[in-house]
Formats: sequence, C-alpha cells, structure tokens
Amino acid sequence: MWSSTVKVVVTYRQRIALPDNAEITVQLLDVSRMDVAAEVLASETLTSDGAQAPFNVSLSYDPTAIIDSNSYAVRAEIRVDEMLVFTTDQNYPVITRGNPNEATIELVSVN
Repeated sequence: MWSSTVKVVVTYRQRIALPDNAEITVQLLDVSRMDVAAEVLASETLTSDGAQAPFNVSLSYDPTAIIDSNSYAVRAEIRVDEMLVFTTDQNYPVITRGNPNEATIELVSVN
C-alpha cells in the first residue's frame, strides 16, 4: 500500500546562517523519462523565518498518480532574494523500486 506523503529532511554542510527570508523549495518529481523535464507531482515552499537547517518537509501527493514501473525522486533548493544559493546535485530516489517514502537531502552551495 502506498503512503500519500514523502518526508524530506533538507540540510547543507556549510556553517552559515540563513537570513529570515530564505525560501526552501522541495519537489517530488517523476524522473522516468529521459530527455524530458521531470514532471512535478508535489511541491512545497517555506520561508526560513529565522529557522536553520535541517528543515523537515512533508510532501503530500496523489497515490493514484504513481506508476510502479516509473522512477521518482525528490529535490530541493534554497533561494535568498530570488537568488539560488543551495541546490540538489544528486539523485534522491523515493517511493518505487524498493525506495522508501523519505529522504535526507544534502544541498550544495552554488557560489
């Protein structure tokens, strides 16, 4: 039975504090098709409001949209004043193909 939530922990290694207006965006993607942009199944954006990593995010999705033979992944990014400062640089698979409904994402600095 599929859960309709993916739990994601977002963190980064740099020891810097985010400003209050940092925006953390986490997405659940269908990454099955090559050479095509991944389909976004769920997305959540939150403002740090002084909080610091790790950030816990739950993405709710429609379980009927999941196809057992497809591949799904989560990604995240952090923007400050609309400028990208941290992003995902690797694949974090979830849901199908024996993967769990949770992931810990370690972002990398883009500066």
